[in-house]
Amino acid sequence: MYPRLGIDIGGTGISAIVLDSSGTVTGRASTDTPAGHGGDAMVAACLQVASRASEQAGVDPRIAGVGAAGIIDADGVVLAASDSFTGWEGYALGQKLSEALDMPVNVGNDVAAFVLGEQRFGAGRGVENFFGITLGTGVGGGLVLNSVLHTGEHGAAAEIGHVPGFGKRLCTCGRTGHLETIAAGRSISSLYTQKTGSPCSAKEVAQLAREGDEIAVELYERAGAGLAKAALMISGILDISAIVIGGGVASAWDLLHPAMQRALRACPPISGNRIVVLRSELGADAVAIGATQFANQFQGVPARP
Repeated sequence: MYPRLGIDIGGTGISAIVLDSSGTVTGRASTDTPAGHGGDAMVAACLQVASRASEQAGVDPRIAGVGAAGIIDADGVVLAASDSFTGWEGYALGQKLSEALDMPVNVGNDVAAFVLGEQRFGAGRGVENFFGITLGTGVGGGLVLNSVLHTGEHGAAAEIGHVPGFGKRLCTCGRTGHLETIAAGRSISSLYTQKTGSPCSAKEVAQLAREGDEIAVELYERAGAGLAKAALMISGILDISAIVIGGGVASAWDLLHPAMQRALRACPPISGNRIVVLRSELGADAVAIGATQFANQFQGVPARP
């Protein structure tokens, strides 16, 4: 297997890794996401981190996979995106990245990449059926059925972050009451600021919760209970018992996981089967590592002369 380049394009950060034939990360780099500056600026940022990761690895990858925020079609075009991005919807990301990196590039949804990474190298190893949830700027989902990633008829399967029933707040997609409005990092941050008048990131709110701040504790308790409710929906519809959770907000696992467990004990699945909640094992590299799996179709690509 040729060394592969994996890129994660998220709402706040872009990262790249180089994965060798044994599945080991040999180089990595990251930068802030220029989300407000359009697609070409995003590609330039990807080129920058790809170059730095490759230099650190001491290799010249010939194929790349990219996990990007939004709904991505088979040609690597961004069909839909949240309001976090400017000039992203309709952008021919796959083509532009392939030209910039001078190599074949296959682009998919970032949460699908997260799920593939955890399935191959992380918490989903050996699990035939599981649902992945990422908690970052937004909330995303990915589904593995019978060991195969299931993307649905239009590539939009498992969009758990945009399922309603979680209050009345306006979501980034323009609708109301979605899971994302209580469990995403941006939402936790804005809710705390709204309630206290003190601007804080989700990470800072988590630390305040650990120190006993009642409002911060309440917000993480609500996020955990919301995730438990989502897990019950998934269990009830798909009869799946394993949930893998990652993303930046999952760094507050000591707050989220107990809240989820309390909610699940109070209202267990109707099937009686216990829901197992697993933390991502790949951490911040999960999407970029998983994105390398999108490059499987390029295995016949020859080395550069």
